[in-house]
Amino acid sequence: MIHILKIIAIIIAVTYSLKLINSQSDLLVFSGLAVVGFALYLFIIELNNIFTLIKSKL
Repeated sequence: MIHILKIIAIIIAVTYSLKLINSQSDLLVFSGLAVVGFALYLFIIELNNIFTLIKSKL
């Protein structure tokens, strides 16, 4: 259950940061890109945890 909540939080963060990327200010664009990059990093870690959990149950 906690994995699903983390993935939903990542999706919400990416959705909000896409609004920042679409802004006129360079600082907001770069901060939006940083949020997207960090969210993708967390998503990959979470997927790795899920796959590890599935492998351990098999």
